[in-house]
Amino acid sequence: MNKRVSMLGTLRNRDYRLILTGQLLSSIGTWLLLVAAPFFVFRLTGSTMATGLSMAAETVPAVLLGPVAGVFVDRWDRRWTMIATDVLRAGAVLLLLLVQTRGEVWIVYAALALESTFGQCFGPAQAALIPNLVGRGPELSAANSLGQLVGGTIRLVGGPLGGVLSAVAGFRAVVTIDAASYLASAYLIAMIRLRPSREAREIETARTGRKTGGAARILTEDLRHGLGHLRSTPGIPMLFGVAAIFFVGNAILTALLVPYLGTVLNSGAQSLGVLFGTLGVGFIIGAPASRLVAGRLSDRTTIVASLGTLAAVFALTFNTPYLAGDIVLFALIGPPATCFLVTADTSITRRTPDRLQGRVSSTYLALQSLATLVGMVAGSLLGQQIGIVTTMDAAAVLVAVSAGAALLLPGS
Repeated sequence: MNKRVSMLGTLRNRDYRLILTGQLLSSIGTWLLLVAAPFFVFRLTGSTMATGLSMAAETVPAVLLGPVAGVFVDRWDRRWTMIATDVLRAGAVLLLLLVQTRGEVWIVYAALALESTFGQCFGPAQAALIPNLVGRGPELSAANSLGQLVGGTIRLVGGPLGGVLSAVAGFRAVVTIDAASYLASAYLIAMIRLRPSREAREIETARTGRKTGGAARILTEDLRHGLGHLRSTPGIPMLFGVAAIFFVGNAILTALLVPYLGTVLNSGAQSLGVLFGTLGVGFIIGAPASRLVAGRLSDRTTIVASLGTLAAVFALTFNTPYLAGDIVLFALIGPPATCFLVTADTSITRRTPDRLQGRVSSTYLALQSLATLVGMVAGSLLGQQIGIVTTMDAAAVLVAVSAGAALLLPGS
């Protein structure tokens, strides 16, 4: 009971409350588009490959720019970085309003890739700012759990709403709402009062001022310093490897979800929204569950159990060719997924000093994006070659492999 109160107690922090609300608004818009865009491309082209590419378009900039973006996040004011990227992302998604015909589908890919390019600084900046707002003690785990609770709420609301809006109001309405949500998030983040202390500025100025050489050399040195921390910190390299395997498997399933609904279940966008909604219910349940296990079980035990459970649920879900059964099973995905994500994020943050948070966080996000890109492309190709359900079963096996690899993590 105290754990639950501690999680909700983070809402007493005004600045954290603002950043969390901004996350809620902008992510709802993103989820609306996440549901609407693949079906828009599928209706426009009738191609499974084109649909998969639309979902993969946002991952390429993250792979190419992620670690470099983290260097700038560690040098720039994190609050202003988040405001600027929100405004730029709003402009990027509005480009989707230009798409009218099949021949213009490239604009969808370009707009989503541009949105991702601008957003590469947002995630690392937010991840680096939150420990400054709440600290690195129990409040950090509570804040991460609450963030997953918000994520579950977003899935619960954004998924079904995206399907309904896409079917009733059209794709243009979804795009407009997404852009507006980014602008609302920028306004809320602008109200955050936290500013870097004079002492922190002086330390960073002294550290960066000692470096000589051109901008490229300084950038390379900063990036090398961040990667050196990743390689030398016990547990982080293996955790990154476990996460990479998991995200490949998860991306294969995501890439094939629309074709699975359309060809196996004979359903459409509204059914996808319902599935995302029940997934959100699972994440809402999983948030307090992750808070309950925090501090009681080791990171290794939590991660192994979470990924093993996910593998079993995935295998069962996509071998149940009935929408009603899949709706129930989707709710079971949320709790173990939340426990894994919260445990991994908190473990990485606590093992990283503040001055390196941007680089480490951006590298982790880039790893996720690379794994997602590999999984999206592999899922799209294999789905056409060996069948949708067979490929999804292979993805579930990959998640099981990630659980086995997690046994090699440090015990504490």
